[in-house]
This record gives sequence, C-alpha cells and structure tokens, in this order.
Amino acid sequence: MKTFDGLMERMEDLPSLPSTVMTILDVLNNPESSANELSEALRHDQSLASRVLRLVNSAYYGFPRKIDTLQKAVTILGYSSIQNIILVTKIFEVVRSGSKEHSLNPKRFWRHSLGCGVTAQIIGTKLGLRKGEEVFLAGLLHDIGKVIFDAFLHEEYSKVIEMSREKNILLYEAEEQILGATHADLGYWLAEEWSLPLNITAAIAHHHGPAQAGDQMLIASLVHIGDILVRALEIGYGGDDFIQPLSRKSWGTLHLTPKFFEDIIPEIETRLEKAKAFIPENS
Repeated sequence: MKTFDGLMERMEDLPSLPSTVMTILDVLNNPESSANELSEALRHDQSLASRVLRLVNSAYYGFPRKIDTLQKAVTILGYSSIQNIILVTKIFEVVRSGSKEHSLNPKRFWRHSLGCGVTAQIIGTKLGLRKGEEVFLAGLLHDIGKVIFDAFLHEEYSKVIEMSREKNILLYEAEEQILGATHADLGYWLAEEWSLPLNITAAIAHHHGPAQAGDQMLIASLVHIGDILVRALEIGYGGDDFIQPLSRKSWGTLHLTPKFFEDIIPEIETRLEKAKAFIPENS
C-alpha cells in the first residue's frame, strides 16, 4: 500500500473518529464486555444512541414490536450490527465535515455502495457463509476512499473524474495518475486508522483485486462481485461508467453461475429498499 504523507498534508482537515466512538469500539472488541457495558458507553453519545434506536425499529430489521431501550437493542441486534450502525453514522459525519461541493452525486454514490453491501451479503448468505453483517459493512464502505477524496481534495478529485471520462479509463487508473494513490489505497489507510476489523479492511483494500487479499480473499471476493453486479444492474453510480474485469479466481472460489445471479436480483431490490435506513438523511 501507498505511503500517505503527501496526501495527508493536503487533507489536513480530515477529522479522526471521536474518542467516544473509539471507546465504544473498544467495548465491542472486548470479548468479555456485556450488553449493559455497551449500552452505558452508547449513552455518552446521544446522537448514536438515538440512531441505534431508530434503526432497530426500521423496516431493515423488521421486528414486530417497538424496541425502546438501548439494552434491548444491543441484546437483540448483537455486537456486529451495533458496530455497523456506529461506524456508518460517524463516517457519514466525517464526510459531511469536508467540502460542500461534490464531484460525486452523494445520493447515487451511496445507493451504489448500499447496493454493493446488500448484494455481497445476499451472495454470502446464499452460499452458507457467516458474518453477514461484516460483509454488508465491507460492501457499504468499499468505496469510502472516493468520497473522502471528494470531500477533502475536491478540486483534485474533480480532475480525476474528468480524466476518467475523457480518456475512457477506470476511475482508479485516473486516481493513480493524478493523486498517486487509489481510493482503495486511501480506504485501506482509513480502515487502519479507524481500527476496522481485519476482514473489512482487506475487502476495502482489495475489492478490485481480491486474489491479493490473502486469508481474507473470500470477503474481498464477495465485495468485488457485489460491486460488479450492482454496476451491471445500474444501481446508483460509483463515479464512472465502467465495469471492472471480473476476477476469475473469485468466480471459481465461490462456484457461482449466471442462474445464481438471475435468482437473487429480485431479493437485491427488496433488501436495498429496506437498507435505505442505514443512510443518514441529507447524505
């Protein structure tokens, strides 16, 4: 991966995740912590606490009765789901703190990302793989480097998008030429800084080349194929009009078939509609 000294100097306004969030993540990563401890940690950040309660009562989870306390929410959802809610909420706040101008259309961009997360999760579930919440988060955040570039190096990133269109090249090729690093490189760096789980970090770093993800190739492959499928289905917009080459190794590893994809398309649309609750308003 790249060194980011030069880029970071030009992105000096990029904020870190708040200390309250890091404390909550420490509780989540402690195998001996309890639901009560996590609930107490969440109460120190009222915006997060409210967001957890709104999401647990949304159509995405579809519980028949209203859940009105944090402890109930934590117990019912589990740590992985709570981690997703926390990270997504705070990462959106980081993005909103950057430039108010956008080269990427925010609504279309996040619909693409959400579609990737939903699709990767569906594929994984159909194949009998566990850790569906982590697969969803990896897909949702796979292009986080793009939106951070756009928010904190807006003028340069607008040139990246212009070059991609004019030269008919993939966005990450234009990023490499203009910025000296790709959105996957920056996404990896951010995931490390934010202490995201290893498998999510690897999927973000290697969603264009999952064979390079080593032990984490499986989740990287799910995100890679999810990304390609939502582009083919024109769900949202990832910043360019190209579909990257499919990794044959990923295809072979997952033992997928064209019929498999035909069968899951209706479910993608249904799940995507419910998953919109994950995207904060005004994003």
